[in-house]
Amino acid sequence: MDIIFEQVEHIYHANSPFAQRALYDVDLSIASGTYVAIIGHTGSGKSTLLQHLNGLLQPTNGTVMIGEHTITKAIKPKQLKPLRRKVGIVFQFPEHQLFEETVEKDVCFGPLNFGVPEEEAKKKAKEALSLVGLPEEVLNQSPFDLSGGQMRRVAIAGILAMEPDVIVLDEPTAGLDPRGRKEMMEMFARLHREKKLTTILVTHSMEDAAKYADHLIVMHKGTVWKTGTPQQIFHDPDALLQLGLDVPETVLLKRKLEEKIGREIPSPCLTIDQLVDGIKKLFSGGNP
Repeated sequence: MDIIFEQVEHIYHANSPFAQRALYDVDLSIASGTYVAIIGHTGSGKSTLLQHLNGLLQPTNGTVMIGEHTITKAIKPKQLKPLRRKVGIVFQFPEHQLFEETVEKDVCFGPLNFGVPEEEAKKKAKEALSLVGLPEEVLNQSPFDLSGGQMRRVAIAGILAMEPDVIVLDEPTAGLDPRGRKEMMEMFARLHREKKLTTILVTHSMEDAAKYADHLIVMHKGTVWKTGTPQQIFHDPDALLQLGLDVPETVLLKRKLEEKIGREIPSPCLTIDQLVDGIKKLFSGGNP
């Protein structure tokens, strides 16, 4: 499902003394099957933008097109139900949204809510648990008896059970330790490949954005500041730093090494492996 924003504006509490413009002049396109990261400082409009992807928010002005679905300010909420099955959003701390007495009931909730027969919903629940790396044995357990990481995987399984075409990840590793964060990001990368999902990651981690995304969207003060590949976006780290954003540690390390040795290390160097390869090429005359 291709995603297109055309001149999208969103004003909270429009036509009131408390009106606040959160988005304006947003034009962007996300091709079906790509992995896109949205970055920007707090208050840049990232969270408001993602809530337009399944109609949790509707634009005050402009148009959002997601596949065959079109969202405008005039659309009725009940018309958005088919879209919400196709676009799944994993919010920060999704485990806080668990509420059923068993894992099976929680994972089945979404499919059942969209009219899937109970037996088919249970089958989808088993498949979704397998996708997130949990055994069938947890189906009859209370989700609240699981570890924090397992609870998060159950919540994600509930979204995957609806078989979305687009999955939106809003800081999905918040609160996890480094090992848990890496496991979670690798799981999403695997799901992106295997299920051919359009994956949209909202993150403060420039390392994750550089490592996993095909394309970056940089938000600043409510609009799109720049789009491009990770190599294009991080090619000018000073511009990002001036916006109050971080850049991958390897980018800063590369710069310090270049200043030290007085030579330019071949780009791109967005990960440790790429930086090591660049240094090897530099000192081997360009050969790996």
